[in-house]
Amino acid sequence: MDPYNTKLTLIAKIRDKHNDQAWEEFTYFYKSYIYSIVIKMGVISSERDDLVQKIMLELWKCLPSFEYQPGEGVFRRWLYGVVRNQTYVFFRTNKRYKNKLEKAGKLADTNDNYESEQEVQHEKEWREHLFEIAWDRIKDDLPDNYRECFSLFGQGLDVHQVAEELNIKVNSAHVFRQRVTKRLAREIRFLDSELG
Repeated sequence: MDPYNTKLTLIAKIRDKHNDQAWEEFTYFYKSYIYSIVIKMGVISSERDDLVQKIMLELWKCLPSFEYQPGEGVFRRWLYGVVRNQTYVFFRTNKRYKNKLEKAGKLADTNDNYESEQEVQHEKEWREHLFEIAWDRIKDDLPDNYRECFSLFGQGLDVHQVAEELNIKVNSAHVFRQRVTKRLAREIRFLDSELG
């Protein structure tokens, strides 16, 4: 997989339904994001795989005709809309989700802030998704002590606990975390510009 493949290039490649490598790249970058949306919408775990597979099939069908126009919006909003709409179709065909469908309808009818709340939630899910991909892409290139240090901070340990746990100086713990954070931030910015 080419880590510097732009979204425009990837979308152009996906237009050819027989380009398996492009589809693999698309799946790598977006499938876990689709799962996160489906989970947040309340689909039970035993039905998620089937629904995500149906959504991926729908994307496979409609991506060849997708026209990306820079400046007219971001790809992830279009993707989010497709996933949300396909999930609502799934809800309509399954009686057990009747309450979720009714609740979403009432919120949309009675809450002027419904769309902005959805946008905030969508943005939060996207940021979490980018963090996971970015971490996956950089972690193997980091020295072991950097990874361990960052992981311990992520578990909520303070700098003194991290330094003690790794048998390093407090200043070193700060430096390791800062270097990983900078690298991660750079990767997240790159991914957001390429995938967003």
